[in-house]
Order: sequence, then C-alpha cells, then structure tokens
Amino acid sequence: MKEETNEKFRVHDLIISWACIIWAIASIALMSYFSGLNQVTFAIMTCGQLFLVFGIILICRKQLSGAVFTITGLGCIILPAVNEWGYLISKDYQSNDILPILLSTGITLVGLAMLVVPGVLENMAERRCKISIKAECVDLKSTTLADKTIAYAPVYQYTYNENVYTKCTEKYKKTGIPNIGEKIEFKINEKKPEDVYIEATKASLMIIYIFGASFFMMGLGMLITILSL
Repeated sequence: MKEETNEKFRVHDLIISWACIIWAIASIALMSYFSGLNQVTFAIMTCGQLFLVFGIILICRKQLSGAVFTITGLGCIILPAVNEWGYLISKDYQSNDILPILLSTGITLVGLAMLVVPGVLENMAERRCKISIKAECVDLKSTTLADKTIAYAPVYQYTYNENVYTKCTEKYKKTGIPNIGEKIEFKINEKKPEDVYIEATKASLMIIYIFGASFFMMGLGMLITILSL
C-alpha cells in the first residue's frame, strides 16, 4: 500500500512539473500570437505570465531571484490591464464600493501571505535546525479524514548524543508516505533535539505559490481597477 501511495506522490509531482512547463509554453505561444496581431497589452500580460512561472519555480528552489521574477511578472500582468480597462470604473467611488475594496484587499493579502509565509517559515526552521541526522520510520499513525479515507503520519526514531528520540511529524497525508524501516535524513535543533526540520516537497510549495500568485494578481487587479489608479 505504501509503495502505491508513493507512486501516486511521484505522479502528483510529475503533474505539477508538466503543468508549469505547459504554462510556460502557452505563455510563449500566446505572446507570439498577440505580438503578431499588434495587441501590445495582451502580449505584455502573457510575457508577465512567463516571468511568473520562472519566479514560482525559483522561489520553490529558495532562490532570491524568484521574488524579482514574480514581482516583475505581476507588474507586467496588472499594470497593462489597469491602463487598458481602468477607465471603465469611475474615479469617484461611493460608500457602496467599500465592500469590494475590503474584499479585494483581503484577497491580495491572502495571496501575498501564501507567497511569503511558507518560505519564511522554511528558512526559520532551517536556521534553527542545523544538525543533519539519519532517522528510521518505525511506525505510522493513522487518522480518518472527513471523507472517510485514511491518512498517515510517520513516526521517526533517531539517535543524538547517545540518546534515542522518537518523533511523529503529525503531518497526516495520503501520499508520499514512507515505508516502515525506511530511513531518511533530516535536521534537528542542537539545543532541543526533539525539534526537527523536514524540508517541504517542491510540489507542495509549488501548489501554494501558484495559488498565492493567483490570489495576489486577482485581488490587486481588482483593487487597482476599483480605485482607478
């Protein structure tokens, strides 16, 4: 069963990778198409999509340049749209526009948090836990989810300074589950060996960043359009 779930995890990771590749190829194709039609606004916006793809990939690899690519991509998408269609909204917004403004601001902040917080938390955990150790999966804790399916959280055992520690990740999932007896390498806090850091998978981070970028673009675009800046 564990081999089957691990295979599903690898398929899931492959799907995310191909989705990014298709996204990038589609952006290049659309950019060429709109350039041929002399549709400058759409050409710039699709170019922004390409920058956004590279930015998300680089952020997942913890490259600072990813933030530059992402911000550039968002700017290429939002600013031409505002310049092209901003006139459709009156500059004098009334009190009944407060709710849309608050909603778009909330969506923007949620997207920004999804783009920033995971990377910050990963970096904080990595700085806190610097000692690399080998740990063995000795058990699997299970729980029943709302949809009646079973999810598992691995329990790892490792030795540090001649002391044996047992740690459950408490991260229940249905895919990417290690087999009992399988060994992995993770990092622990030298001052508090119970504190461990297991690097998040690229696929999970990619999903968070894609949704974050989508929410940020949508919310900021709505906000700028409403205010007609």
